[in-house]
Amino acid sequence: MKRIRLDIGALTASPDNGGSFMFFLYREGMNKCLPVKLSPPDMHAVLANFNQPQMPPGITVHGVFQQVLQQYRIELLEVTVYRNEEDNIFETELLLFDGEKELKQNAGFIDGVILAKSFACPIYTDEALMEKYASTIDIVSEKIVKKEIHLQKLKEELEKAVSAEDYERAAEIKKAIEDITKEN
Repeated sequence: MKRIRLDIGALTASPDNGGSFMFFLYREGMNKCLPVKLSPPDMHAVLANFNQPQMPPGITVHGVFQQVLQQYRIELLEVTVYRNEEDNIFETELLLFDGEKELKQNAGFIDGVILAKSFACPIYTDEALMEKYASTIDIVSEKIVKKEIHLQKLKEELEKAVSAEDYERAAEIKKAIEDITKEN
């Protein structure tokens, strides 16, 4: 079974049917995306953990969990997305390393994705799941996604520059963010 590496993509909201939320993971190379429907609590968890980089660690449950793992020197090596066909939902499997042995732990989809982002570890799935559930991305969407990913990386760089008190670099990054935002 071939494994495919995924990148964190976008979050969308739709006013139809009382509001629904979708989260997208993109296949490296950007030719396919895996859309996953989110519940409102999952959507709020994503927003709390992805859009609030200035929040001190430990403010969210995921932040507390990350601190506990780091305190006990447990590394999150990778996250694998799979489909629980019985419950008809996407879930994740966390691969942890405690310094002596690897441990596997099942987790909810959003929990796994948030932790993957927090630990900067890769997200994988298998080729069969992508073939069955993924959508092909058109060229226009691909350009938009690449721009959003670039914008997110710049925001993370800005945060690091400010933390390091490198205000000259922070000003350059802020200008680049403004330029990209004006293009939208």
